[in-house]
Parts: sequence; C-alpha cells; structure tokens
Amino acid sequence: MKTKKEMRDEFKSMKFRVGIFQIKNKKDDKIFLKTTLDLDRAFNSDLFQLKAGMHSNQQLQSDWNNLGIENFEFEIFDELKIKDTETPADINHELNELLKMHLTELKSIGQHLY
Repeated sequence: MKTKKEMRDEFKSMKFRVGIFQIKNKKDDKIFLKTTLDLDRAFNSDLFQLKAGMHSNQQLQSDWNNLGIENFEFEIFDELKIKDTETPADINHELNELLKMHLTELKSIGQHLY
C-alpha cells in the first residue's frame, strides 16, 4: 500500500489539460468564459453552482433559472499547451492572459458575454 507522501507525489506529477471553457446560452448566443487547470472536470463545479442557484455570475444564474438547462451547452473554448518546465504560477498567468485576449477579441466582434 502506498504512503500518503507517495500518493501526494503521484498526484503532483499528474498532467491535466488546462485552458478555457465556455457555458453558452443557446437562446441568445451569450457566452460565459472561465479558465481552468483541469478541462476534463471543468464543468462540474459551475454546473453544480448553477443547479444549486448559487453561481457567482448573477446574470448567467438568472438566465439559467429562467431558460433551463436544455438551453445551455458546455464546451471547451481553448486549450493551453504547457511545457514541463512551467510552474503553476506561470500556467495561471498564461491562462489569464489568454482569457483577456479572447474577451477583447470577442467584444470587438460584438459577441455578447456574461
């Protein structure tokens, strides 16, 4: 049986897909973007919050409550390719810069955002 230290070290060495995901309102094409350090599990937290009525974005929560789950879709928006030498701080910085770039671009073309 593995020790706690071995399990912790094993977890730290795991590689996760990082990037940006979107929650899209299919009724009015409005999107919500969010960075994540684990794209494979990205939607779980936000889906739980929306279902519980406690999402941090009040406008998104209101639309969710009024339109229902069937009018929303969750998708990966962009995936960041990371290098083995990058630290978690480097990755977070890159993700935030990537998010800013996408938000600026989307606003410039008139995309409605949450």
